[in-house]
Amino acid sequence: MNTKTRKHSICEKMPYVAVILGMIIPSIIVAIGGSAGEGISSYAGNIGICIFAVMAMIVFKFWYAPKFKGFVRPEVSIKDICIIMIPFVVLVVLTVLEPLFIQRPFYYNPSLGALFMGLAAGFGEETMFRICSLAIVMRYVKKEKRFTAVIILTLIFGLSHLGNIMSGADTTMTILQLITSTFHGFLFATLYLKTGSAIFPIFAHGLYDFISFTMEPTATENGIITHQYGTVQLIFEVSLAVIIGIASLYMLRKDKLAAADEIWDKKWSVN
Repeated sequence: MNTKTRKHSICEKMPYVAVILGMIIPSIIVAIGGSAGEGISSYAGNIGICIFAVMAMIVFKFWYAPKFKGFVRPEVSIKDICIIMIPFVVLVVLTVLEPLFIQRPFYYNPSLGALFMGLAAGFGEETMFRICSLAIVMRYVKKEKRFTAVIILTLIFGLSHLGNIMSGADTTMTILQLITSTFHGFLFATLYLKTGSAIFPIFAHGLYDFISFTMEPTATENGIITHQYGTVQLIFEVSLAVIIGIASLYMLRKDKLAAADEIWDKKWSVN
């Protein structure tokens, strides 16, 4: 027996409680970083979120050492990564080309604010809702129940966007974001579980949000949309999100999750 291996009774005896804590504790850590930086400026708040998100991942890695190998290294080939990234590439391309499909003026206004918000979304939200909690799922939850756990965690991620109403977001747009975020969450979860690396969901989430912030003329400086889209745009965005989400779930469906199980057995040093 390796005496350096820490026992994790909650994970072993109450894995679902551990999964919930895998969301709550990183969320608290990330919130502390955001609040600390917000006292200086909005930029600093977003940077604080990124820094404290990394800290949360480091704490997780060392808490589960030496069994857990960390969040960075992919466990698949470059060829496999390219295949896994296809739904994300399609999402980005169609998002950029959206004005052509719905016949509205093209708008692009990149800024440091949008960049920092994108980074904060990538690091912060992925750490809060996926990176730590799904790592626990892939080690301690029974294999036949893991797919369901992924679905539930993604639904929680989508529902979390209802809080935008408190920041002044339009009700219809908040519901739209709930729907699209849920299906995008399936994409981010697939990128994470099928590669074994947090790099890909963080990059994908951050880049997508950056593009969204810079291409939306009605968004506030905090990324909140206070005006409703037209019917055609609403239908386009929901349809695109649903298609990408379903395609991602297809890649992660139960009979394919066995490949992810093997990846995470390596991440957790499971013989």
